Amino acid sequence: MNNLRVWTDEQIDYYFMGIKYSDYPRIFWEKILKEIKGCCSVIDIGCGPGAFALKAAQNGMVVQAVDINKKNLDALNNKCREMCLENITTIFGNWLDIEVKKADVCISAYSFAGDIGTIDGIEKILQHSDKIAFFISPYEKIKTDFLSKDLYRKIGKTPPAFSGDYIDLLRIFSELEQPVKFEVIEHDFGMPLENDNEDTLEKCALYLCEKLELDMGSNLLELMREHLRNIITIKNGMYWVPNPRKSVMITWRRRQSE
Repeated sequence: MNNLRVWTDEQIDYYFMGIKYSDYPRIFWEKILKEIKGCCSVIDIGCGPGAFALKAAQNGMVVQAVDINKKNLDALNNKCREMCLENITTIFGNWLDIEVKKADVCISAYSFAGDIGTIDGIEKILQHSDKIAFFISPYEKIKTDFLSKDLYRKIGKTPPAFSGDYIDLLRIFSELEQPVKFEVIEHDFGMPLENDNEDTLEKCALYLCEKLELDMGSNLLELMREHLRNIITIKNGMYWVPNPRKSVMITWRRRQSE
């Protein structure tokens, strides 16, 4: 499911800022909407704090949001209250262990650690998708968010890796003899900053050290602040920390005969 590390409150706050102002999940949701005309229910599997669950609910769909991290679900429930959304049901637990109702649409995005990314996990998703399912995965396994490739090289550390990529998922679909289509999508899952003063840079540097799984020593913090000064730009009138990504959206559609 989602990364099993428990997110801090600050990470969740940055996540909500990211999904509000960045390309993610907007670009993917616009593509999904073209494929789900007439659909009225969604399961978001490994939902995290709920990027796609919120999009679906805002479009009037009945949503089941599943995650193994209770703090993510608490954050999603709080956001639902803030947005006056009453059509999301959160379900806590491991994907293979919990019970959910079938839905027209299933979505799983960057959530293939644990059981979700296994043959049994994918098969359960297909079984619970009455019409169509979408799987959004990294293009490659290495994590170099926020243009951090050179930063890892400077400190002599190997970047962390996702548990799998789209090749692993395509292999599972092949084993299940289920045809799919896929598309490579470039997007920016960056985040805004209030300003570029030293206090803001310090706070963001601390967040990114945690996010990128780096030791937060004083030398590294200074390198991270320097990295931020080099990459911060202006986007839509805001100071912006860019996070260009390449993802793959895999689409499975139930065949008429099934």
